[in-house]
Amino acid sequence: MKISPSILDANFGALQSDLESIKMADRIHLDVMDGQYVPNLSFGPPVLKNLEYPVEYEVHLMANNPERFIDLFCDMGVMTFTFHIETVDEAKALELFKEIKSRGVKAGICIDGATSPEALSSKILAEADQILVMSVQAGFGGQRFMTESVNKIKSLRARGFAGEIEVDGGVNLDNVKSLADAGADIVVVGSALMRQATEVRGEVIKLFQQA
Repeated sequence: MKISPSILDANFGALQSDLESIKMADRIHLDVMDGQYVPNLSFGPPVLKNLEYPVEYEVHLMANNPERFIDLFCDMGVMTFTFHIETVDEAKALELFKEIKSRGVKAGICIDGATSPEALSSKILAEADQILVMSVQAGFGGQRFMTESVNKIKSLRARGFAGEIEVDGGVNLDNVKSLADAGADIVVVGSALMRQATEVRGEVIKLFQQA
């Protein structure tokens, strides 16, 4: 299993140091919130673009009007730009996929914890590089894992989605194996990793990768 630590639970006063403590991860997950789609606000490009990332990084945008953010983050060099299906219709999602891919960035689509995988049409499944399955409701760290997420992953695979499936929210060492068995490729891990002491984070990451 690949692991993408979320730095939402990092020490904002020592972000660069915290990034170095997770450099053995497969990638870094950047949660960006607008205070509208979700009630919370998080960091944006002015903070994120000044960091040095030890591995490739992705943006998970929890925001309305995602087109407003494409230039900001694609210019920053992100690997994947993921936005929520709850904020767009099918036509807009496909339009944004095209724009994101034209920038040499992978296009991801996210379904929130309460959203059915049926919200993703066959056209969207055909064009998305990645699907991010939220296993909590977007916007808050430290929530309990929604077990129905396992069946969402199985449903997406049964419908023929062959791209990368990522899972975000409440993931820990007790449930990661069930996600791998269902067909997930990568998990986002926040509090289960970033609330650990910096000196043991490397070993925790290895345990997830071995799942």
